[in-house]
Parts: sequence; structure tokens; C-alpha cells
Amino acid sequence: MAELVGRFVRDRSSAHPTSVEMTGLAKPAQAPRDPNFVFALAKGLEVLAAFSDGEHLGNQDLVQRTGLPKATVSRLTSTLVQLGYLSVEPGSRKFCMGARLLGMGASVQRDIGLHQVARPFMERLSHETQMTVSFGTRDRLGLVFLEVVRPPDATQLIVNTDVGSVLPLASTAIGLAYLVAAPVRERAQILRRLRERHAGDWDVLRANIERAHQDLECQGFVVAQRSWGRNVSAVGVPLWLKHSQALYAFHCAGPATSLPMSFIRKDVGPRTVATVRAIADAMAATLRPDLRPLAVYEP
Repeated sequence: MAELVGRFVRDRSSAHPTSVEMTGLAKPAQAPRDPNFVFALAKGLEVLAAFSDGEHLGNQDLVQRTGLPKATVSRLTSTLVQLGYLSVEPGSRKFCMGARLLGMGASVQRDIGLHQVARPFMERLSHETQMTVSFGTRDRLGLVFLEVVRPPDATQLIVNTDVGSVLPLASTAIGLAYLVAAPVRERAQILRRLRERHAGDWDVLRANIERAHQDLECQGFVVAQRSWGRNVSAVGVPLWLKHSQALYAFHCAGPATSLPMSFIRKDVGPRTVATVRAIADAMAATLRPDLRPLAVYEP
């Protein structure tokens, strides 16, 4: 749940530094020189972003993951424990996500409601295609997974991603689906940062993005074959939730060797588009009760 408040988790199949470089995660010292940028807050959020569900990390682990000085990490973890965002294990003195952080994630998840509505549709699509179905949203230059549904048949090749995994925006179907559907101002910001970070590969990335624009306009979905250097092909479809003014992207992914392009475009793509439309309709029909604000207890 806590990934909904901004954490990212390294891809389970790759080392953490690779994921940091891939997502465009900038250390606070590398942040834009904006007079409104609060470096202390950014450092604290980077510490929180280093945690995944159930994981226990010591200060040295956090130093390695964030690149922050040990003394800074020690002060930040002490503060976060006092505020309830982290909890400490007495025996090992390692930290894990605290009740306050988990509560924030649960509140966001409950407010959006997309997980509960989307999952039955995702399960049906995964069963029909025998492929992995996921959705996520943007985290800087990456797409962080918020829900993942795998096919029930264990003999199928499973795409190695999980909730909290992050994939690059510009070279994956799900990332490109988000990018090309993003509002103009957000898209311009993303493109500028991509060009700065990948100056040497910008021509290739720009061609991918332009092709994704064409795919989305003509077909309603984006296709990527063997994306991110893996033997995985996928279809990506964006979803804009008007009530929350939030953009998400869904994908249906599987082994490239079993997915000829004709099958992707004629079968998987239309099925994924229909699924996302059904989810959008279900979200629009879901009425949130008008509840009175809860009484707040300050511990």
C-alpha cells in the first residue's frame, strides 16, 4: 500500500542501482535549483521510498540505497520513527514502514477505489490471454506498478514484475501509454527530462514516442516488443480518471516468443482496450457515499 504515497521498489530481477538509474531518480543534491525546493523534505522522502512491503533495513542499507551520508540517514530515520512513519525492530535496530505510512497508503487506495474495481476485470483478461495484466502510474521517469495479476496457469511464463516494480517510461508499452496520454504540460516536462537524461539515445527514444502516439491514435493501444532489453512484449492502454484527475496505464504482457505481432495487434490489443473501457465505466458508475469526516485523534 505504501507505494501509493510515493515509494518505489527496485525491480525484483535487477540490482537497486540499475533501477535508480532507470527511473530517473535524482538525489536531492541533483534536484533543480528551485528556491521552493525543500532539500530536507526530499531527503526524508528518499529514505521512505527505499522501503518495500515487509522489508527491514538498517541505516547502512539506506545509505547504500539513497546515496545520502550516514549521519544524515541516522537523523532522518530517528525523526521518522518519532513521527510514526517508520518503526524500529528492538533486536536488530532495523527499520520497517510504520503504521502512519501504511495508513496513508490505505487512505489513498480507499479514496481512489481503482484497485477494487479493476481487479476482477484484470483477472478475467489475464485468464483469457494467459498473460500478466498490470496497472500503474508515473514516478518521475518511471512507471510504478500498483496492481499485478498473473495468469492462473503456473506452466505459463510469468512476467517478472510485482507491485512496486518500476519500468522506464520511454521504452515499455505501459510507460509509453502513460507518456503519450499525459496532459500537455506534464508531457512536455517528461520529454525535457528524458532528453536531458538520455541525450545520447534521444533520437531512438523520440522515434519510440512518436510511434506510440500513432499507435494510440489509430488503435487505442501502444505496443512494445522485447521492451527494456527483455524477451517480453506488451500492450499498453492509458486510463484517465476524471473524478480524481489522475492518469494511469494498464498493460497486458507476456513472452515475446509466444506473441507474434499479428496476435498482439488483432487480439491482445483490442481485448486490453475493451477491458480498460469496462473499468472506466465501472469507476464512473461507482458512487462514493457522502460520509461525515471522522473524528481525529492526535496521539
